[in-house]
Amino acid sequence: MKYIILITTMLIFRSIMLYPQTDIRISLGYGHYLSNSENSLYVMRDDKYRSYLSYGISLQNADILGYNLILEYSYHRINKENIVQIVLTGENDPSPIGYLYGDIYFLSHTFDLDIAGNINKFFSYGIGPSFEIINRTFKLKLPPSAELSLNDRLASSALGVNAFISFSYPLWEGENNLFITSQFRIRYTHSIWFDKGNRNLDNYSQEFLTGQISAGLGYSF
Repeated sequence: MKYIILITTMLIFRSIMLYPQTDIRISLGYGHYLSNSENSLYVMRDDKYRSYLSYGISLQNADILGYNLILEYSYHRINKENIVQIVLTGENDPSPIGYLYGDIYFLSHTFDLDIAGNINKFFSYGIGPSFEIINRTFKLKLPPSAELSLNDRLASSALGVNAFISFSYPLWEGENNLFITSQFRIRYTHSIWFDKGNRNLDNYSQEFLTGQISAGLGYSF
């Protein structure tokens, strides 16, 4: 995570220095999985990956090789606690003597690159490719006295397409540098790579369709 933030920050400052007419936006969003293939997993039978809060930062420049381009990075994480229950029994007695519980964490780092156009001075739209880095982690809660721990992580990446429509408005009359902004974005991605380790993932894939609304602040340089 810290390396992604560092790389994103370096890209931001490089863009500012090379292209002085740049907009930077930070936003907080609410998203919903219209479709998430991970919800078909057996361990997710009683709960699903559905809604989430996202955090984003974006750059826009109106003249990069003649295009109005927007690069946006967003992050979200969904926690499912105590979703797995393991029953502990005696060596010769099937009666329960205790329980262990497991949590599942699903997080996403998403990069959207869009060619944008203006509807009018307040509304704009865009479409372009999306790249997503996904981590799904299962963590078994063990008592403090246990010498071992179980923390299983599946890392993957996905490629797809997104489209958005956004609204921007200056905070003060006659002052265009600082503005408020809101956006609706829809995105589809499909897995292209897995860090599978010893897993057999021959018939396994990930597919995501999300809708997301966000709002935030922007500044024009």
